[in-house]
Amino acid sequence: MFGLWVTHGFTQEQAIYSQYQVFQNLINPAVAGFGNEFLFLANARHSWAGFPGAPQSYTFLYTGPVGDKLGLGGSLFTEHVGDQVVSRLQGIYSFRFKIDRAEVGLGLTTEFLRRRLNNNILTNPLVDARDDVLEAGVVGQQIFTSSFGAHLLYDEAMFISIVLPTAIRARLDEIPTEEPRDETGAGLRHFILQLGGILNFYQHNFKLLPSIAVRSIRDVPFQVDLNLQSHFMEGKLIAGITYRPNTRGSMAFLIGTRFNRFNLFYSYDLSFGPFQQYNFGSHELSLAYTFKRKKPPIPIQNTNIYQQAQ
Repeated sequence: MFGLWVTHGFTQEQAIYSQYQVFQNLINPAVAGFGNEFLFLANARHSWAGFPGAPQSYTFLYTGPVGDKLGLGGSLFTEHVGDQVVSRLQGIYSFRFKIDRAEVGLGLTTEFLRRRLNNNILTNPLVDARDDVLEAGVVGQQIFTSSFGAHLLYDEAMFISIVLPTAIRARLDEIPTEEPRDETGAGLRHFILQLGGILNFYQHNFKLLPSIAVRSIRDVPFQVDLNLQSHFMEGKLIAGITYRPNTRGSMAFLIGTRFNRFNLFYSYDLSFGPFQQYNFGSHELSLAYTFKRKKPPIPIQNTNIYQQAQ
């Protein structure tokens, strides 16, 4: 039974966030450098708090523009789930352009992911340390993946975003499992689709952002998110709510503030299923620092008045 757990436990590869609706950079490489904005982000998430071995993840991310068309970035991600540790190093690249009143971004990521078991599991008296699968699990599974994304913002009034996570996936290790080593093309079955609007009420200094997100991620149940954000006082105070009707239903509550260049957000997830009685919900905290790119001033051309007179 433990060998089967090791074989099939190395599955989930995409990080799960509730605050992707605020920081889309967490899931979509196409928004890197969008709006000529630099972003430094630290995110911490503790799922099913109070339950032994519950997932705890930490993300450090940077994205920013390079000139008027390109965006670059990178992220470090680590997650602890029981005796399993997941680490990911990611490079982010994007190309941005405009079509009439629409701003479009296309992006991709290159990712190196490693999943392994803690070394102290070999000293567990209930485990056979000579098991080949177990020893290979301690060394770790190594995977190369690449994701693609697109983002369109039309007239500052609506947006649509699509991501193909792990569209390219290749294993680099020799752990004996039944999964194929190269799954290029198979990742097209997985996607994240988000569609939303931006409703401005200028007279009341208020803004609403309703959106819907559909997520089909590798080894994660199919999920639909109904999101609603409210921005007050020119975005200095932000509140949001997410309802997920599937998997017996769950909700996420968001509160945050933006003061000058600093952003602080907290969210709490609550499930309506029976497992909720065994944990204290999921908590997520993000701290970000953002600033706009300063475009170089247009040089003033010297004019030869004498030549102009001629």
